[in-house]
Amino acid sequence: MLFFRNNDNWLRHRVKAYIREHHKDLFDKWYKNIPKRFLDYISESAQWWVVLLFVILFFSLSSVINIDCLNFITLRDETSRLLVDQRTTNIATIISITLVVVGFLITNLAVKSPVTFKLLFKKSYLYPTIYLTLSTIACFIIVSTLRDTQIPYFDFSRAVLAGTYLAFAILFLIGFLFRTIIQFTNGKEITGMLNVELMNEAKGNMKKILLIKYSSEQYITTLQNHGAKEYDFSQALDFSTNFQVTEISEEEIIHKQVKDRVIQDIHINRIASLVSRKKKKAETVFYRKLSLEIMSGETNNFIWEKGKPNTKWNKFILGTSLILKRKQKQKKDTYVYRKYFDKQVEELSEESKYRNLETMLESYIELYTFQMQNQK
Repeated sequence: MLFFRNNDNWLRHRVKAYIREHHKDLFDKWYKNIPKRFLDYISESAQWWVVLLFVILFFSLSSVINIDCLNFITLRDETSRLLVDQRTTNIATIISITLVVVGFLITNLAVKSPVTFKLLFKKSYLYPTIYLTLSTIACFIIVSTLRDTQIPYFDFSRAVLAGTYLAFAILFLIGFLFRTIIQFTNGKEITGMLNVELMNEAKGNMKKILLIKYSSEQYITTLQNHGAKEYDFSQALDFSTNFQVTEISEEEIIHKQVKDRVIQDIHINRIASLVSRKKKKAETVFYRKLSLEIMSGETNNFIWEKGKPNTKWNKFILGTSLILKRKQKQKKDTYVYRKYFDKQVEELSEESKYRNLETMLESYIELYTFQMQNQK
């Protein structure tokens, strides 16, 4: 678990701390970063289950537990029976009208492209708004069905009141949705938002680049300080040691490739201790280059003594010193906005729209300056 790796024994923790110290402009303040990451997470179309789970828990806890701050309004049982069906109808009507208006406004966007649509859905929280609405309607239908059913600890009136609070939240989100879509009818507003997303994307990519770079440097420095030597091409051509050529079948090669994993973390202190113990007995200890976020087939044999294979125990230590993860089948494109800007610059140049091109070039200058400052 990540919590148990949050210390200097692990390479990822060390490198992240180093990046935070020497590249402070890549990170927002914690009180800004946490809400931003959460909102970016739930704004994705695949996170419907988070909203559904929240609505179910909100209905359940509010109906079972008497929360004073939520239940300061008193509803009689007769009133609740009337309201439950009305609320379901009200929300369904509101969301129907909202989707029609949203569709009309989207057709009048200043800039129409897959990237701007993606940005619009993210900024307006369209997906969580729709998921919240549908989940609330579903829960209202369930509560309405259970109105005459005696369930222990279930308070029907409190469940209706909880749904009413969610209805107010839906109205607020719909208002925010309209406000955001109206902003997207202004070309300058869209350009400014795209520039912000371009820089945010660049920061994320820079973090990964620096993570790979510094993890490799710290891994090599640590092992060399403990006496290990990098195994390179010259060592492979050392004919003073005995070796034998073995034939590997095609099936074995395929099996080895399937077993390849991405290195997520390295227990650097455990590996350094193993090198120190080997160095006391052997003249030369070799290591292979490793870093975080790279593919590697060497999972338990990347450190060894010259002319002596590793024992099963040493392989076990090396194997448990790496945290591996499966390579994603569909890798997320982390250069969406950069590709969009490149395409726009090319199109504007061909159409000789130099005034619009100036705005794009200003974004490139900002991006170039940012990259130079963090790649020194």
